[in-house]
Amino acid sequence: MKISTLRLLILMGLFKMTLCTYFGIHYYVKDRRTWSDARKYCRDKYTDLSSIGNQYEEELFISYISSSESVQKGTWIGLYQDDSDNWKWSGGTNASFFNWDPQDPIDPNNRCVVESQAGWHKKNCEDKFFFFCFQSHLVLVKENKTWEEALEHCRIKGMELFSLRSYSDLIQVMATSRTAETNNMWTSLRFLAGNWLWVDRILAEHQAKNQTQMPQCPTWTHRCGALSLDEQHLVSWDCADRLNFVCYNGA
Repeated sequence: MKISTLRLLILMGLFKMTLCTYFGIHYYVKDRRTWSDARKYCRDKYTDLSSIGNQYEEELFISYISSSESVQKGTWIGLYQDDSDNWKWSGGTNASFFNWDPQDPIDPNNRCVVESQAGWHKKNCEDKFFFFCFQSHLVLVKENKTWEEALEHCRIKGMELFSLRSYSDLIQVMATSRTAETNNMWTSLRFLAGNWLWVDRILAEHQAKNQTQMPQCPTWTHRCGALSLDEQHLVSWDCADRLNFVCYNGA
């Protein structure tokens, strides 16, 4: 995916941020709510509470917070601690990037997270803060199709079958796929000429990097790449199987 121009806009009382992917926009919502109420609002009107996948994205949020006095005290993001004490994003992804404020006090009752200029703070989920929502530009297709049918469906719509190349991509596709009707989702990954390749037009002929879990010599049937929503990683799958999938605008 091409890197888009990064910009910060304030529009109609909402924070609008264009990230360095095609996959969505973050909105700042100036309405104090509990974490669960904020998530419900985001899911009703957008896709989900915002998630942050790397330091680059984190710096975008901090740059906005540092310029806005109203959000310096903290703003809900989608990170929370589940009943097994695992940190997860609201969309279901296990968290692997963190930016905790080292001065944040330890309190076992604080299991939801706000973004602040100093870093992330754990707060009681019943506290009320403004919050960030994410609007995905990905399109979940809840139709069961073979890999080739899924690729054709996206292209007929002027879109591309989703490519999964980073942790941020995983966060966004997981949030978009909450209501999927199959446990696995087609991606544009395909085993061709002895390599696993992303075959969307922008990444055509680009070898899939860091896909160490993919078999080097898959069987003839299992030469298509799917995302396991339960395991949150790529798997080789029977190309003739029928799965849901996600399209994105690759223009």
